[in-house]
Amino acid sequence: MNVRKNIPLLVGLVMMMCQSCSRDHLYYQTVSRDKVKLNIDWSKTAFAPDSRDYDDENRLNGVTIFAFDSVTHRLVTEMPPNPEWQSPVIMLAPGIYHLIIINDSREELPAITFNTAQSFDDFSVYTEGDTVYTSPDYLAVSAVRNVPFLSSETEYYPDMPDGYYTDGVSREFNTVQRAVTKRVNVRVYVKGMNYCKGMQASYMTGLAKSVNLVTGKAGTEETVYAFNLINREYRSSDYTEAMLTQSFSSFGFNEENLRSGTKFVMTLHFVLVDNTVHIVTTDVTHQFEEWLEEHSIDLGLDLDLNIDIALEVELPPAVEDPEDVGGLAPETVPWNDIIQEIVL
Repeated sequence: MNVRKNIPLLVGLVMMMCQSCSRDHLYYQTVSRDKVKLNIDWSKTAFAPDSRDYDDENRLNGVTIFAFDSVTHRLVTEMPPNPEWQSPVIMLAPGIYHLIIINDSREELPAITFNTAQSFDDFSVYTEGDTVYTSPDYLAVSAVRNVPFLSSETEYYPDMPDGYYTDGVSREFNTVQRAVTKRVNVRVYVKGMNYCKGMQASYMTGLAKSVNLVTGKAGTEETVYAFNLINREYRSSDYTEAMLTQSFSSFGFNEENLRSGTKFVMTLHFVLVDNTVHIVTTDVTHQFEEWLEEHSIDLGLDLDLNIDIALEVELPPAVEDPEDVGGLAPETVPWNDIIQEIVL
């Protein structure tokens, strides 16, 4: 075999191999992706320190963001809770999204069920059961439409992954959180409090079972909220008169239901000293009608939207005589007495 004749062929093969290796980087096509920053205003919520409902022991821990495809309106991803609750920076695959932002995480809102199978415009939360024994946790929400996450440019690198994010924030969006839960404050002035030794669960009808997170509108389906009216503050020196108070969260009420004849009824169960249960049922619909009339013009403004319900009750005389009482005593919840100075 004539080796000298094959030298040019061998040199050519070596050159071709070197040239092919030098172009391997063309196989690493990489698309840069956007970072988007949300500037969230919490001043309209109870998480603001100047709010009357601010609780220093229940501070805001972060935000959870739901991203919906702007074309299909279906949920694409639920992002992990972000501790940067004022200005989170989020990253998504290229596309245009509708976003819903809520306080904290779903694990921190155990009394609220999220229906993630719904479309963006119908995305609602609701309470389980026809009677709610655990009221919904405080929930503040905002929605941002048509947030673009774009592919900036295509580049070629030998060691880059399929995609990377730009170093800086591409664009910012401002949004204002608003509460979709309402606080119902119950105040019952009781005469004959000396005849009462405790309370069983109380109930309020006519309130909503769900609320739309995009519109903030309460659903048409009703549920019954249960609460314990156990905060007791005496108002007389002989302890015969007292103010019972309690507050609980709800999803409010549907205005159309109220206008079409929904009744709001409060049922209270007083356990008297003779172990009988005195039931008081009161129609408080007019108080909801007055609340709606007062706020219907200004619902979109920064208002205290708590619902205050007040009534008076007079208990019948009862005598504690264990010898005349048969059977077991009704179960009650211990009183939470509020200390005040009684003026004689």
